[in-house]
Amino acid sequence: MLAAAVSVSPMIGWTLMGYFLLAANIAAEKWLLEGYNFKEINFATAAVIMTLTALQELAQRGNLKRLAPVRWRPLLLISSCTLAAWSCYLYSLVGLSMFEYGAISLLAPVVMACIAIPLLRERPPRMLWPALLFGITGGLLLVKGEWHGLGEWHFHAVMFAALVFSSIRWIVVKRLGGAIPTPTLIFWEPLLVLLTMGAMLDFPALWEKLTPAFLTSALLLFLSRQCLVRSYQSSHTTATSIASLIYTKLGWTMLFGFLIWGTVPSWLEWFGVLMIIASSAMIARTRTP
Repeated sequence: MLAAAVSVSPMIGWTLMGYFLLAANIAAEKWLLEGYNFKEINFATAAVIMTLTALQELAQRGNLKRLAPVRWRPLLLISSCTLAAWSCYLYSLVGLSMFEYGAISLLAPVVMACIAIPLLRERPPRMLWPALLFGITGGLLLVKGEWHGLGEWHFHAVMFAALVFSSIRWIVVKRLGGAIPTPTLIFWEPLLVLLTMGAMLDFPALWEKLTPAFLTSALLLFLSRQCLVRSYQSSHTTATSIASLIYTKLGWTMLFGFLIWGTVPSWLEWFGVLMIIASSAMIARTRTP
């Protein structure tokens, strides 16, 4: 039992770090969208992730053998879901505030559970559901102050579609387990994003407004992927429990909103953060039977 606890803890740490970096990536993308469009950001992100993954392999092993596209069919499915999810996420971020974006993100564990339980035949522990409800309540407290309703309903619909595609992608990764090396998954995941967005870009116009800060979100997403892919591939975690820890991302999102856009949280929002932290602690202590 002690050995199992020790093995689970590092995976929880990878997950928490992955969501922190993902929140930082979202803040960077929101900031970059003021000067770039979603096609340019997605193309740069895909290019940076594939390049850094290849360089990492060369530095560690001296060759690119592990990046060979073994089991190309699931890799193609993952890349297709990534193309759809990234496009939907960034398009919705154009019209949603950080808090609205975070509110709809709360549906991620629910969407994940609805898909993972029948496909992966997971049996979530009973304590996961009250922890999930506790986190949802905290998240709703966070977004109450700046929720603008459904006036721009299509942004909300696109965000929901992004959650569906993202959940399918991670479930495929979870189902594959360690059958495909982590660097291989990370390298091939954004391939269709690179090709599709590259075919639609005006490269001369992008070059004229290019700055080093343009690569910020790509670097953050690369690091986030390193953490989250390892979490989903581990046999000591479940897709539903990993998705449930998304509530920690909301707390970081609120912090970045304050630091970058000067949004001052109310006492109710601080209480929501505490509920999210408590929810995450409860989730981290649950184990799937």
